[in-house]
Amino acid sequence: MRSESGLETQVLPDGKVDFFLPRTGLRHRCGPTGTLMWIALQRQDWKPDRAAEVLAEHWGMASESLRPEVNAWVSHFQDEGLVRQGKT
Repeated sequence: MRSESGLETQVLPDGKVDFFLPRTGLRHRCGPTGTLMWIALQRQDWKPDRAAEVLAEHWGMASESLRPEVNAWVSHFQDEGLVRQGKT
């Protein structure tokens, strides 16, 4: 999985992230939780289990309880056209 080619992202001072895909005109914004999920997934090569481990450590909780939430965000990012299947 990887970000769509040409996707522009900007993390805003309020913790939100703006996405823009010039090729399609797609615009999307996530709140602070979505921003953290996006950053963790990007840094962990879009491996949800690894991202859940990193976030769980950050939030002081069990990664197993966070995995469904991370997987839901992966689906959200895919549904919004921000990421696609394929090699990173």
